[in-house]
Amino acid sequence: MAASVSLFTFALALAVCPLCSQFEMKLDPRTSQAFDSYAKTVEEQLAQRWAGEGPFLSSGESPKGKHRLLRGDLLITPGSSPNPIEVPDGLIHDWVGAVFIPNTTPEKVIATLQDFDAHSSIYPEILKSRMIKRDGNDLTGYWRVERKQQFVPATYDIEQEAHYQEVSKGKWICRDHSTVIHEVKDAGSQHESRFPAGEGLGLLWRLNAYWSLEASGNGVLAECRAISLSRGIPSGMGWMIKPFIQNVPRESLTSTLRNTRKAVEK
Repeated sequence: MAASVSLFTFALALAVCPLCSQFEMKLDPRTSQAFDSYAKTVEEQLAQRWAGEGPFLSSGESPKGKHRLLRGDLLITPGSSPNPIEVPDGLIHDWVGAVFIPNTTPEKVIATLQDFDAHSSIYPEILKSRMIKRDGNDLTGYWRVERKQQFVPATYDIEQEAHYQEVSKGKWICRDHSTVIHEVKDAGSQHESRFPAGEGLGLLWRLNAYWSLEASGNGVLAECRAISLSRGIPSGMGWMIKPFIQNVPRESLTSTLRNTRKAVEK
């Protein structure tokens, strides 16, 4: 029975993958503008927290949530309702994740986050990484990211700009934005090629991450709000693409937090 299922899955994958090219598209300026507008709203909300107008971490609003973090749990919650948010020809995904990293300082956590050259050895979905340039706590780095779900191939070359700042003693923030995302076709093969930015299957158009780090007891509470932009779900292909579009942003944030904690604790 298992062999029959595996054979069916393999045959289905062969049948589906050639169809992917039929769903290639270009990022509509309206979609990009909707994301920029949403990101601006998120940044305004975070700026109020970072300025002391409310809890520094959203997890700090719930004593029960903070207790779970301190005992070692990861907390992942939607940053919006509904989630994802429909915009013209696209979807905005908004997730907030938090983790407690014991026996460390915000500076040590930041050193891990800033070490682009080491990211490929820390985060499983990052195949290659390197620092492009650095000016103090302002950095630009490169990632080759591979995300896989079911039959959908998804590899990207991404450039990220990250800006770190200590807002008060024991509290650091980071604004991390993708500046360029190229979808990679036939990644790792002799036929590998890159789509122009804003073209391809559209499973990842944009990616922003906002980190809040706060010293707590003998460790650090680390919170990341990740917002990303993907295409909408094409008619007739929801069974294949919908799980990828809806599940991967949450799973990616969970993996990022877990592996950041693991790297800092080494």
